[in-house]
Amino acid sequence: MSRQADYKINKSAADSKSALQGRSVTDSPPADSYRRTVRRTTSLMAGIGAVGVIAATIYKGWLFGAGFLLGALLSGISYWRWTKVVEGISPSKTPGSRWRWVFRFLSLAVAAYVIVRFLEVTPAAVSLGLLVSAASVIVLIIYELFYGT
Repeated sequence: MSRQADYKINKSAADSKSALQGRSVTDSPPADSYRRTVRRTTSLMAGIGAVGVIAATIYKGWLFGAGFLLGALLSGISYWRWTKVVEGISPSKTPGSRWRWVFRFLSLAVAAYVIVRFLEVTPAAVSLGLLVSAASVIVLIIYELFYGT
């Protein structure tokens, strides 16, 4: 290997080392990509939810629209909890209580039951609203397949 090639290799290694100094693990490109994806998914969920509420209200009435809204809100809360689970897997985090995690998901299930049972909204509307997070993830997957950011 020539001296010039050796110098270029050592210089690029030194540049990359200095570029990484002072940066935490959460500032790494994969973490930035994760945060961008979560932000995109959340924005898309809000958009799909808003359009779905308007469409459901026009198509079936305000009670159906309210059911869709409640389902979409539960879907958003569930998605937010799953992002917290993923962030909790990080090696820098201390493990949380499993019972607290189970309690939170049980409370979501109870909330869904109370909403359907006592507010007399249509279970079909709530079920459709619960699909908002899945729809946003599917749309983002298709977007990434075509544009690959």
